[in-house]
Amino acid sequence: MDRQTRYDEKLIMILDRASEVIALKGYHNTSVRDVAAETGVSPAGLYYYFKGKEELLYLILDSCLGPLMERIREEVHPIEEPTLRLRILMRTHLDHFKDNGTKMRVMAREWNSLTGAFGSGIRGLMREYVDITIRTFRQLFPDKSAQELRATAFGMIGMLSWVDQWYRPGRDLPLELLADHYSSIFLEGAPGGGQPRPTSEAKDGESEADWPEKGPVSPILSGPGF
Repeated sequence: MDRQTRYDEKLIMILDRASEVIALKGYHNTSVRDVAAETGVSPAGLYYYFKGKEELLYLILDSCLGPLMERIREEVHPIEEPTLRLRILMRTHLDHFKDNGTKMRVMAREWNSLTGAFGSGIRGLMREYVDITIRTFRQLFPDKSAQELRATAFGMIGMLSWVDQWYRPGRDLPLELLADHYSSIFLEGAPGGGQPRPTSEAKDGESEADWPEKGPVSPILSGPGF
C-alpha cells in the first residue's frame, strides 16, 4: 500500500468518526481533542489532515455532498422527462442517505457554521442541487410562479432531509419505496398516487420516547441560506 493510499484511508476513517462525534454533540460543542479521542489519532497528528476544526467540518460535508452531486449530475441531470427525473432524484438522495446518514445529519445541522471559502464551496453545491430541483418542477408545473417553485423545491428537500429524524430500517418502507411514495405526493397529490400500499405490521401511535436518539435539534427546514 503506497503512502497516498494510506493517507486517504486514514482520512476517511477520521472523517467518519469525527462526523459521529459532531452528530452527537454538535459542531460547536466538539473539540479537536474529542475527535482525537474518538479516532485514536493525537491532536498533533490530526493537524496533518486538516488545519483546524472548520476545515474538518468542510471535509466532512464535502465528502458527503460532493459524491451526492456527482451522482445527481451523472444519473439525474441527463434525464429529459421531468417526472422520471424527479423520481430518480429522490431515489438517488435516499440511496445516498442509506450509506451516509451520519454525514448527511451533520450537513443538515451544521452547514451554516462554515464561513469564507469553506462556506462558499458547500453553498455552491447546495445551490446546484436546488437549481436542478427547481428546474424539474418548472417543467412539471409551468404555470407556477417562481415563489411557488422555490417553495416546492425546498419542501421536497426538507422532506428528504427530515428522513434521518424518524426513519428506522425494518420498520418503515424500504428507501426505494419511500422515494416513490414521496414522488407521488408531488406528482399526483396523494401518497402512492392514490393506490393502496401493503400494510405494515408496525404499531401505530408511537410515542416520542420511541424516537431514535439524534442529538441536538436540526435546523434543516431553514434552507441553505439563499
